[in-house]
Amino acid sequence: MITEITKAQLLAWRLGVLRDQNKATSTQISMAKRNNVDMALKIARESRQILGAMGISGEYSIMRHMMNLESVITYEGTHDIHLLITGMDITGENAFN
Repeated sequence: MITEITKAQLLAWRLGVLRDQNKATSTQISMAKRNNVDMALKIARESRQILGAMGISGEYSIMRHMMNLESVITYEGTHDIHLLITGMDITGENAFN
């Protein structure tokens, strides 16, 4: 888990540097957002699984984190929109039309 979190942090840091230099593209930002939210949700699910039945109790905050991450993926189709942005960059085809 710590390896995946560190990779996500490095990705965010690198994009921050590129953004400060006005070199970050919207596609790069979309890919990073999609990747990092997906990774965080997988880690939250794994953490909940490790805790077993305690993972769904109010005693541990993992369920709150999972619900927050689920909302990021599902509201307004954000996860899929980031995928469409990436696809448009790769193929040149605009799926938004």
